[in-house]
Amino acid sequence: MKPWQKAANWFSRFSNGDTFEQLLAEYFKNGYVWSSPLSFMLFRPVFWDGKDIYLETDSHNAWFLHLAAGDMRDMFRAAPFPLEYLVFQRHAQDSFRAYKFQTLQSKLNGIES
Repeated sequence: MKPWQKAANWFSRFSNGDTFEQLLAEYFKNGYVWSSPLSFMLFRPVFWDGKDIYLETDSHNAWFLHLAAGDMRDMFRAAPFPLEYLVFQRHAQDSFRAYKFQTLQSKLNGIES
């Protein structure tokens, strides 16, 4: 199964009624879509205040990784510009997890920017 198919399968099980196609269209319009033989990711720049993310802002300090499958080291190749944090929700939980982008990059042996 290709990474995008794994992501679509997971999303269909845990979504709140939206379809994978709707989510994909939203990220084509307002975010970034990365798809390769090794990974699939939907992410967008946001403002992270330490507790919540804010989508509708001109000030961005974090990448919100909405959906991903495959090799996460590709995130560091896929991000079109550096931001301070990487924020995500693990397994559709309500709370956010945030990591310093460069710290996580080092831990995963990513590509230095």
